Amino acid sequence: MLVLALACVAVPAAGQVLSPGPLARAHAKLEGDQNCGKCHSSGRQVSAQLCLGCHTDLAKRIGERTGLHGRAYRGQACESCHVEHIGVNARLVRWPGGDMKRLDHALTGWPLEGAHKSLDCARCHRQATASGTGSFLGVSTACASCHSDAHNGRFGQACADCHNQSSFTQVSMQKFDHSLARFALLGAHQKVACQGCHGQPARWTGLAFGACTDCHTDPHGGRFPKTCQSCHDEKSWKGADVKMRGKHPWLSLAAGHARVACGTCHDRGSDRPPSRGKECVGCHRPVHEAKLGNRCEGCHESIRWLGLPREIGLKAHASTPFALEGAHAEVGCDRCHLPTLSVDRRFRKLTFDRCGACHKDPHGGEFAARDRGECGACHTPAGFSPSTFGVAAHATTAFVLDGRHQAAPCSGCHTSVHPRVSFHATQRACADCHANPHGDEFAKEMTAGGCAHCHTTADWGRPKVDHSTWPLTGAHEATPCASCHRSATAGAARAAYRGIPRACDGCHEDVHAGQFRLAEPVRGCADCHATQSFTVAMFDHAARTGWPLEAKHAQLRCDACHTSEKLRNGTDAVRWRLGYRRCQDCHANPHGGKP
Repeated sequence: MLVLALACVAVPAAGQVLSPGPLARAHAKLEGDQNCGKCHSSGRQVSAQLCLGCHTDLAKRIGERTGLHGRAYRGQACESCHVEHIGVNARLVRWPGGDMKRLDHALTGWPLEGAHKSLDCARCHRQATASGTGSFLGVSTACASCHSDAHNGRFGQACADCHNQSSFTQVSMQKFDHSLARFALLGAHQKVACQGCHGQPARWTGLAFGACTDCHTDPHGGRFPKTCQSCHDEKSWKGADVKMRGKHPWLSLAAGHARVACGTCHDRGSDRPPSRGKECVGCHRPVHEAKLGNRCEGCHESIRWLGLPREIGLKAHASTPFALEGAHAEVGCDRCHLPTLSVDRRFRKLTFDRCGACHKDPHGGEFAARDRGECGACHTPAGFSPSTFGVAAHATTAFVLDGRHQAAPCSGCHTSVHPRVSFHATQRACADCHANPHGDEFAKEMTAGGCAHCHTTADWGRPKVDHSTWPLTGAHEATPCASCHRSATAGAARAAYRGIPRACDGCHEDVHAGQFRLAEPVRGCADCHATQSFTVAMFDHAARTGWPLEAKHAQLRCDACHTSEKLRNGTDAVRWRLGYRRCQDCHANPHGGKP
């Protein structure tokens, strides 16, 4: 009978023989009898452990005791709210009261209050699971997760400190930290009621606060171009006098001025300039003879008449008749302005027209004849040494520096010890400094002008000798002096300039072996040679020898007749005087001896 009854029942789809009904679309992948064990335990109903094995996010919240399941439904059977096998399109949730809107949202741990009560669930629950189905888990309770931050993060994330859930415009300022706003409340501003700035009804944005005059009227009528903060602060409007003394424009109110009441100068009101003007001379009479101007505060900023800082004195000194230059700028003020002197003599009547007023003469009066020994001719404020006394200045002395004397070091003549302060020198003759290389050879000249007869300071090696008694011509002009002016004594250190032979053979060797000296007619060197060159350029053979070179003879080389011969002393010499003139003396007889 059972078999027959089963045979008469319509055959369900494959794998649905034991299923009480189709699964919902969300669980469709579990359809089939072989998957029953994924939700049902053996011999039992639905297993919560198996459900949470798939829904791990829900299992996590239950374990943490958070959310609806972890707080209100912890330990309850899943199937009490989630029913399956009732159709593909069936909802898996049975909401308490039959509708999700009737759920007591406080059970989730986040009760719906104010405007949140009237919101549709889908406005907040828009999440989806990894499989794409809708989910109510993971919704953030932070305001910024749903609402845009109108304050751009300036006031943090604790929106509830100021706002409630009924209306965004209903603001409670009890917990508001105004220091997080762009305008921090300082001083007296902390005592001002909110509506004093934000109005009633309150307006929280779009308020101008960049300048004090956005809220406060200017009691000065725009007479002060600077900002209010230059004189006032948030503590008290009346405290301006104290602040002004530290930031008083164009004039310091320190030291002496600190004891002066504002009305003493500001006779037309504290916010108006004095009727006597801004310059110090409006109240104080000038005391300086130097043209230092009327801006006394440039130096006496704190009404400190004496003992001013050194940098002020250096700056002002340039306007006095004595500007500080060079080493003077490094000298301490008290070195010149002696504290032992009275104020009048210490500054106004201080003498400084001459160096000697402050400096002792290290030269002991040696240069007193020169502008009463004034130092400026040789020294500068840069320092006592090196001296500026140079070649040009030396020309004003009895010994002018010229030629190579200009390059000579001062110590070469002025031999006093360093530091050299004595420059008196009595030795001015050449022989006083230079050794005489000529001995007594020029004794006469040395008594009448000395070395200057021949030498100049330009160059010792280029004497100004008058050689007109024996003119230097031709190659003699380029011949070194020493070639002729050799020492008369062998091995002597100095050259000889007197008694030098003037004949050619006095310097030159006779290369002709005496042919023209020892035989008539005797000929001197100048008869054939000139000083330009030893080689004879033109030789008139007919006029000088009486033997004209004609015909073939004119074409012959000189050495064809005048041959070089070996002398008995082993030297060679050209035979210029032949001693024969007949043809047969040179030519062989082609006629065999016949005439």
